[in-house]
Amino acid sequence: MKNLMTIAAVVLSLLFMTACDKETVIPEQNVPTEIKNYVSAHFPNCSISKTIKENDENDEMYEITLSCGVKLEFNKQKEIIDIDGTTKLPDSVIPTNILSYVNSNYSTYYIIGWELQLGNQEVQLNNNLVLVFNMAGEFLRVDE
Repeated sequence: MKNLMTIAAVVLSLLFMTACDKETVIPEQNVPTEIKNYVSAHFPNCSISKTIKENDENDEMYEITLSCGVKLEFNKQKEIIDIDGTTKLPDSVIPTNILSYVNSNYSTYYIIGWELQLGNQEVQLNNNLVLVFNMAGEFLRVDE
């Protein structure tokens, strides 16, 4: 019985390891054009420092680290889904309704992060406050 449990544990461990994401660092010349265009349009003073392509059974993602410290995530369709920084993000990466709301209601703060999350959009301000908006950019709530 003890051997059977040991064998089961080993088999489960092997299954778990093969089901994990596969990450590959890809050279800049292999970064998809859509992603390069996004970076050059919105972060013209930054260059791509590192690109990781994640593959699992159901999805593919790209994690981009820029020379200016910003991290970007793109989905399989090469659409932006997450932006994390420590300084003010360019206005061009924030949807207009959200940017207007933040400028009107939190004028002394600025946005350092934006993310698509469960059918909503979230922005993080430099005071660590997280604001949640629907996909149309209408304010929903503050997350702590």
